[in-house]
Amino acid sequence: MLKIMPCRFTVTLLALMLSLWSPESRAQVAVPLPALKDSAKFPVGVALNVGNELGDLADIQESAALIHQQFNSIVAENGMKMRFLHPAINTYDFAAADALVSYARGHGMMMHGHTLIWHHDSQLPDWMKTYQGDWQAMLRDHVQQICRHFAGKLKSWDVVNEAIDNKLPDQYRATLFLDKLGPAYIEQAFIAAHEADPTAVLYYNDFGMEAKAEKLQFMLDMVDDFQRRQIPLHGIGFQMHVSIDSPNIAQIKSALQAVAARGLQVRISEMDVRLNQKQKAATLNPALAQQQKARYREIVSAYLQSVPPAQRGGITFWGLLDKDSWLVESKPYPDWPLLFDDQGQAKPAFWGVLEGLRESR
Repeated sequence: MLKIMPCRFTVTLLALMLSLWSPESRAQVAVPLPALKDSAKFPVGVALNVGNELGDLADIQESAALIHQQFNSIVAENGMKMRFLHPAINTYDFAAADALVSYARGHGMMMHGHTLIWHHDSQLPDWMKTYQGDWQAMLRDHVQQICRHFAGKLKSWDVVNEAIDNKLPDQYRATLFLDKLGPAYIEQAFIAAHEADPTAVLYYNDFGMEAKAEKLQFMLDMVDDFQRRQIPLHGIGFQMHVSIDSPNIAQIKSALQAVAARGLQVRISEMDVRLNQKQKAATLNPALAQQQKARYREIVSAYLQSVPPAQRGGITFWGLLDKDSWLVESKPYPDWPLLFDDQGQAKPAFWGVLEGLRESR
């Protein structure tokens, strides 16, 4: 029998055709990316580290086309936190935040507010650290002044952020607010926000609830108590700052399902996937990139499997390009936790998210 051996040209051409079959490779040869926002029936968002200073919207112009193509929701990573909006006791500064809200509205994007109350020392206004007046009245005024200003312009708010202790997850975190008002400050903030903007969807936002059973249960107990007493809490934000192997997907599904079972909105609010916590790799190698892709895919799929359509508040990624990530600044080793590399090219992680969205529709 005559054997026909392929020539070198044929082999090369076949290899090229096979390489172009993968979606990652198609992106590399300038085929337009499919849009994540078009593959979901809920908001798909990104955190932009803008809004801290008037005029710094220029910082996003180099990535504007990518932002507009892929996302229909944005959140200010820092610029709507307490020290920016309420820098002095009788002073509110909305100029930069207003610019970001106008930018979102001008591009047909939903704006989520983050966050009205957060204990972190870097985000507390200096005047608040030494305040000696009526804390309950002050906190109410803080929440209501901000919510009234943005009423009708923002779809939703993270009202209270990270109020549960992470090391002692069966109790509230020791904060200035807890010291001054006790745990009642949380419900007081939700009540004040709802009075000021009855149309806004109000979230409690935290990290690690999908990883620590005690923290999840403490949060659920708070939710159950609020629901019994008709405190206007409408949803839970799972930040979802996770690594490629922890927590396991069963834990994530269980946590999402527990909140969904209470009829609340559920958001994945600050998602990124750390790669380098254990490996300490010098560069993003193909094996790590594929692990990250699989991790993004399984979490997005878990969200869609665990949360009924009417309760899906959306998924927000905590930054656009790898170089934008808070993890790059805060860790002593490199990492690549987001969907796009420093040049704005889609990583395998992007395709993992897309696959997760499409396979569960």
